[in-house]
Amino acid sequence: MFLMVRRKKNWEAVFLLTAASGGALFNLLLKWYFHRIRPSIHPLIKETGYSFPSGHSMEAIIFYGMLGYFLCLFFESKFLQRLSVMGATGIILLVGLSRIYLGVHYPSDVLAAYAAGGVWLIICLTGLKIIVEVRQQNIRPGGGYRKNNN
Repeated sequence: MFLMVRRKKNWEAVFLLTAASGGALFNLLLKWYFHRIRPSIHPLIKETGYSFPSGHSMEAIIFYGMLGYFLCLFFESKFLQRLSVMGATGIILLVGLSRIYLGVHYPSDVLAAYAAGGVWLIICLTGLKIIVEVRQQNIRPGGGYRKNNN
């Protein structure tokens, strides 16, 4: 986020923070609503709290999905854009698989986290796109902002 602010990508930094923190709150709300207990068949690590949906998987799709999107916007090279999408996708999948492997989540927990996190990611990216487009329309060619006479 420091690099985003330094490169004057303030709205992107705000939305990255909003997406991650809002996703965490959304995950807590879903866990509270469903109250699903964790798998008890030989977990490799011990976790507490409810299982459904997977918080790590949900945050992975939100954070790395948004990061991959931003990298695609910032890179001009098609190769680097594809590489950033593949990298983000790989990390997201590995996080979900690791939660199943460790025995702390059912596969349905991870899939639900991907679905819920994907919806939240789309909402955040849509909001960012709307704000950036409105701000670009309000900037005059010579600099400064247009007055809104409405």
